[in-house]
Amino acid sequence: MAQPHGIPAPHPAQVTALLATLMDRVPLWECGAMGADNQFRLARGAIENAGGDPGLVAAGVGMALWGWRDNPLDTRLAALLRAIMEDAPQAFDPALRELVARLHDRVRVPADFGALDTALNAHGGPAAAPAQTMLDVVLPRLADPAHGLFWLARGVEWCVRHENSVAPPTDEAAAPVLPVADDTTLEILLRAALSVPLALPETVAHRLRAEWAVRRLDPAEALRRLDELTEQDAANASASPFAPWYALRRAELLIRLDRSVRPDQLIRPGHASDAAALLLPLWREAPYHPNLTLALHELLHPLPAPPADMAPPAILLYTWNKRDLAAQTLRSLRAAGFRGAPVFALDNGSQDGTEDMFRAMAADWGSPFTVVRLPVNVGAPAARNWLLSLPDVQQRDHAVFLDDDVLLDPDWLDGLLAVAHARPGWGAIGCAVTDHTPPHALQCADFFALPPDMGTRSFADLDEHWHIHGNSAGSSDTLLTAYTRPCLSVSGCCHMVSMASVQQVGAFDVRFTPSQFDDLERDIRCTLAGLPVWYAGTVRVRHMQHSSLRQATSRARSAHIFGNRIKLEHLHPANKAGQAREASAALARQDLLRKAAALAALPAPGAG
Repeated sequence: MAQPHGIPAPHPAQVTALLATLMDRVPLWECGAMGADNQFRLARGAIENAGGDPGLVAAGVGMALWGWRDNPLDTRLAALLRAIMEDAPQAFDPALRELVARLHDRVRVPADFGALDTALNAHGGPAAAPAQTMLDVVLPRLADPAHGLFWLARGVEWCVRHENSVAPPTDEAAAPVLPVADDTTLEILLRAALSVPLALPETVAHRLRAEWAVRRLDPAEALRRLDELTEQDAANASASPFAPWYALRRAELLIRLDRSVRPDQLIRPGHASDAAALLLPLWREAPYHPNLTLALHELLHPLPAPPADMAPPAILLYTWNKRDLAAQTLRSLRAAGFRGAPVFALDNGSQDGTEDMFRAMAADWGSPFTVVRLPVNVGAPAARNWLLSLPDVQQRDHAVFLDDDVLLDPDWLDGLLAVAHARPGWGAIGCAVTDHTPPHALQCADFFALPPDMGTRSFADLDEHWHIHGNSAGSSDTLLTAYTRPCLSVSGCCHMVSMASVQQVGAFDVRFTPSQFDDLERDIRCTLAGLPVWYAGTVRVRHMQHSSLRQATSRARSAHIFGNRIKLEHLHPANKAGQAREASAALARQDLLRKAAALAALPAPGAG
């Protein structure tokens, strides 16, 4: 696949040196390049800090192109790529230059950019607002010569993320099914954008249709749609400017297709090989992309399955007045499988019949199921500690905490145990957490910490040292987050702690009652004690509610969160924050360099 610009891809022997330099000069490069914000920041940072190094310039240009393909109607990426092309027009294909210029000129941010949010929020937010509300705002603005494509981008995003058409589960243990494959609203938008005087380029319309198909259709149908769209592009041009994007999506759909047939395996060798064959040419062009490096290495070198005789962990769940959600979580656990692990369910002072539900579950469970009833709600940290203090739990090597509102896949526990077995000396292991409804946006993946000068302040009168960075949060659930690596922290939604680490660094700090940051704070203690936290990104857990921070809608709840933020700042001051931040980043850098070196050592195409 030819480079879209005149700057050659780095030689394999130069890959690790290039990555090391990028990580030295561009903050958070090792954390990942998911989402337009991060792609723009990394691309600009590489170019501005290149110091005349052509390799860094090429990486910055390549990241800008990658981000633009991911987000062709993003205002900042279009502006950055346009500026790059104006500085070196001879280095780019003329057709690509013209396409970027056409989009840039029409994707500027309008003064009334909040009009759509206002209209959607009046109907309960984007997930609840009807299509007509969105169309009433967007359609009249598509002909705007400077801002029309900005409005189109907002309308397409609504179509991709809208949840109204999601059907409820037909089985108590099942996740919601995919929505009806109806792209009528998207077609109304695209046909209007294709018919205005400054029309949307057809190849971009195909790319936007493909985005919807990948996120809203079952994998087999989405693959068929991608084939149709690329064939239409090929009939009108020699090569699509989005060819790398299409290749990545095909690889992702192959893995999803395999899971729809065999949900007990995240990656089967046959489709892993097919997906890797699609990703390897992309990586040879962009070996500086951290997520691409990690995901491709995971496909080629997955961790071995845990031993069949590996002792299962204790499975711990606590809840307060969420009887029905907790029951659905337990049914999901039973359907997914749990290696016969003992289950311990704590009713944290509920008044909605949770205890009766737990006891009915225990009577019918078929393996050890212990019910603990507390007379009052003692909060999340104390509930976790209560469960960890049980003698039968303390006899285990590991314990897995599950939130009371998650849906599990059949591979979930083996995925966690594979990391535990392959990476001894760990403190906690977590996984990717997504929305439970399509398109399954990521709520949490691997967390790192920002340098203080990059964080957003929450308090005017407090020196803040902790700014947590979730590189993938809010992005689409893609293959590029399906990797295993060390990090600073993982989501508390589904995470495993080693009982040895409980002995070494302690349990959860009850000062964070009722909740918020207690799991993060314990992960920080593990990192400071040299017990790495691991992200098992090949495991996906669906979360039936939004992340707890996104639920902070009341003044009282917000006050609890900000109060716990203050506690976190004072528990781990500047020197400890810097130590944990650098220790976790150093482990991630070493991991990324090791995996890049392994990929660079692969035989070149055509080599004997």
